[in-house]
Amino acid sequence: MCIPAWNEERIIAESAAAVRDALKKIRPDCRVVVAVNGSTDRTAERARKVNGISVLTIPTRGKGAAVVAAARASFADIFGFIDADLSTPPSSIRELFLLVQNDACDIAIGSRLIDKSTVRRGILRTLTSEVFNVLRRGLIGIKVLDTQCGLKLMNERGREILAGCEEKGWFFDIEFLARAEKSGLRIREVPVPWNEYHYPGRKAKLRILRDGIESIRAMIRIRGRLSH
Repeated sequence: MCIPAWNEERIIAESAAAVRDALKKIRPDCRVVVAVNGSTDRTAERARKVNGISVLTIPTRGKGAAVVAAARASFADIFGFIDADLSTPPSSIRELFLLVQNDACDIAIGSRLIDKSTVRRGILRTLTSEVFNVLRRGLIGIKVLDTQCGLKLMNERGREILAGCEEKGWFFDIEFLARAEKSGLRIREVPVPWNEYHYPGRKAKLRILRDGIESIRAMIRIRGRLSH
């Protein structure tokens, strides 16, 4: 399981330990890798102090760069990633893991749009998310309802597709799922609770205006790649 982390020194030890403990209840041989991408604080140092946690350091900044690098370095039969802020709780991993393990799907992803009653987020973030989804459907046409939830697990076929993605930023999930759909992989969305306030006082890394513009640029880039 990969945890991408950029400047998360305050929370990374607690998050990594929580993910490790959740995985041990599912399968004892599971590994947790914190993919530290371009951090300028002590994220890597603090992650290394957590028992049973591996650290992969990537000089390139960007969540996509971190997750894709971890996928390329992995030989796991089931690979996944979860956000460092634990907005989706580690307890949600189990259901997705079992779906992939039992060959019910190739990729299992958390969804905040199937059961919205379990989602805690600000009104502005909710509105911008809805606009984003309209644009995504228009520009890319992915069938998946929620591409951006930070919890996803996959089998080796899914990991190979993820390892071939080129997007380095927030919107690599779109490229991954678009490529997966194009390749005929079976994708299952699973409703998960989501709480963007899991760590009180933590500042969100997403900037609505800046990243809203970047999301459109990313979708245009992805559409161009998929057309070749």
